[in-house]
Amino acid sequence: MKRACFIIPYFGKLPNYFQLFLNSCAPNKKFDWLIITNDNREFSYPKNVKKIFMEWNDFKRFAQKKFKEKLALEYPKKLCDFKPTYGYLFEDLIRQYSYWGYCDIDTIMGNLDEQLPLSFLNKYDKIFSLGHMVLFKNSFEINRAFLKPVNKEYYYKKALTSDKIEVFDETGNGKKNIDTIFVKNGYNVFHADWSYNPRVTPTKFKNVIYDYYTDDFYTENYKKSICIWDGHNIVRYVINNNNLKKESFLYVHLQQRKMKLGSNVLKAKAFSIIPNEFNLLDLPVDVSKNYIKKLKRKDLNLHYFRIMWKWKIANKLKNGR
Repeated sequence: MKRACFIIPYFGKLPNYFQLFLNSCAPNKKFDWLIITNDNREFSYPKNVKKIFMEWNDFKRFAQKKFKEKLALEYPKKLCDFKPTYGYLFEDLIRQYSYWGYCDIDTIMGNLDEQLPLSFLNKYDKIFSLGHMVLFKNSFEINRAFLKPVNKEYYYKKALTSDKIEVFDETGNGKKNIDTIFVKNGYNVFHADWSYNPRVTPTKFKNVIYDYYTDDFYTENYKKSICIWDGHNIVRYVINNNNLKKESFLYVHLQQRKMKLGSNVLKAKAFSIIPNEFNLLDLPVDVSKNYIKKLKRKDLNLHYFRIMWKWKIANKLKNGR
């Protein structure tokens, strides 16, 4: 039996490295993905990823039928606030799964089969706190838990009816979110952050880790490190004090990064993930310090300037200037 299904409505053009996302899903035989999209381009979908073609307006009508409140779905980016509703919206499609969840597609999956065994999942009603991956127990009650109040306030009503993005899908950006609803209503929640999540602004990869108990993010800053997908695992190799350290992550999240595709990387059995490029690797069985030292770890790109300019324009539009 499959452990979980990730539900991903995505409207617009899928990322240029979407095929790499699909390739990283394929080895995870215990997990399925459901992609609901209006991008009808040809991709090689593995057996555990199902695509449903749907236009944006059809999705809006479908979602509205499930709620008496007038939903604010003017643009697809607003879907981040609707992520906690997917188990309710698509209940008929996930009945065979013990868990369901949502994840972003600006990611490369690691070894979910190994790191998320059913013995671990079964301890919790909700797993993880950040919106780029969350899992929920698949039950009638849990799928409707987003409707529950906190101190007599119904967070979902504002989240689903406001034109603003309310960050309802994750913690770390305020308290009126799905995580708080689960905690305050006595559900078992696993909060640790197992992602490799480079900060948005620096060009260099600096992993950001969320600490639920301080409600804060802290940043690692290794000078010599590289992230690799080895065909199933997301691995970071770090050279520190002339020693090689290997760490595994559940997935890598490449938020707001325009990634280049190196030669032949779409069919690669292994590749490196550097700012901002995927490169084909001929990975040896035993990875040595000398091998890591020889790998390309950076590429000339204007990521930092592009992001800062984008934010500057967004602030001007927001302030009406």
